[in-house]
Amino acid sequence: MKSAAFIDAMAHVFDVQHKTMVTYTRFLKEAGLLTTGARGVNAPHMTPLDAARVTIALLASDAPGQAVARVKRFGPIPYSATFEKSWPWYENIGKERFDAIFEGETLEEVLAFMFGRVGALGIKEASTWFQENVFHLRVNDFNVLAELVSWKTEDGKPVGEIVVPFQGDPWDKSAHSGITGHIRATREAVGLKFFEISYHLADGANPYPGFDSGGYPIWGRD
Repeated sequence: MKSAAFIDAMAHVFDVQHKTMVTYTRFLKEAGLLTTGARGVNAPHMTPLDAARVTIALLASDAPGQAVARVKRFGPIPYSATFEKSWPWYENIGKERFDAIFEGETLEEVLAFMFGRVGALGIKEASTWFQENVFHLRVNDFNVLAELVSWKTEDGKPVGEIVVPFQGDPWDKSAHSGITGHIRATREAVGLKFFEISYHLADGANPYPGFDSGGYPIWGRD
């Protein structure tokens, strides 16, 4: 998938205005955080890491001008195996299960792994992987906390959260840390977004009929 198609796909999947997505990606490219190169037929393909960084920018930023700083701050945060909350329904997935499901250590590496599932496995096996590993992404910018969240269920009903947390240092005073607490936002992206973007990144290499107008996969069609 080349840059123009990548921007179109990311804007569609996240329901962001096209011109806004262009601005996000321009800032990230200028900072060396996205794939760049020749134009036209020789243009490089965008990668799962590119998708991971754009996703982080969208969920951790209030505006495109914050994208570079937020990607630099959130992207390198490693999985926080000992992080917990006092909430009784909150359960850290644990290092053993984390290693069994994901590849990579940092937030951007794990997201890139998820966005690369269709390209690595093909559509059928990737579909199975995403059905077995349903994780949503939740980002709280003020707390410098990103979480992949899966519902824990009993008898088909949600009773808690199984969480893959990536906790940064809220007190970091580095040059790209300026996150104020005046208005504190938490943004989420549902797990279906990972599957849809993963398919788009595979650039149609796998036979698959696509998604309906609501963004849901269309199953069982030739």
